[in-house]
Amino acid sequence: MLQFPIKAKDGRDFLLRPLNQQDAFALGAFFVALSDATRSRFGPHPLTNEYAQHLCGALASDSAKRWIICDDSLVVGYFIFEQQILEPEYQRFYGQGVSLQAGLDVILAPCIADDYQNAGLAMAAMQALMAEFKRQGARSLVLMGGTQQSNHRARHFYQRCGFDEYGGFQTEVYNIDMRLIL
Repeated sequence: MLQFPIKAKDGRDFLLRPLNQQDAFALGAFFVALSDATRSRFGPHPLTNEYAQHLCGALASDSAKRWIICDDSLVVGYFIFEQQILEPEYQRFYGQGVSLQAGLDVILAPCIADDYQNAGLAMAAMQALMAEFKRQGARSLVLMGGTQQSNHRARHFYQRCGFDEYGGFQTEVYNIDMRLIL
């Protein structure tokens, strides 16, 4: 199985690996423990124990690749990499002169547990995953639903990773589309 050892800033060791069927309980605990603030910034699907069971049971038929950062049985990070182009992303980027293509442009939705934010795990994971998706032939990563304009910390993080801003759009809040050329 493909996996990457990663280190937090404090030197603690973690493992970045694909989600598997045995992760349902730990993923559910990760979802349930997320703060309201984190939940308000990450919402591609329900963040419940039940949905974790569903995700882990349906991995074989899922078009997305899902990765976790774990410390033994504790999930501290969760990443969705959707291979299919979602219509809202396609339309918004097309309006910016970018034609996204399935298989070449991968839609990304990352989330780190509250107690592990700012620990260096997201950067370590992103570096490993960017290299892996580039090796697999992807040409870019696109943030699913962009990032909230008010989330300056996230925007700065993505810019440090190499993402560029591509304009914005309004939902309940104003969001900025971001894309990284691999």
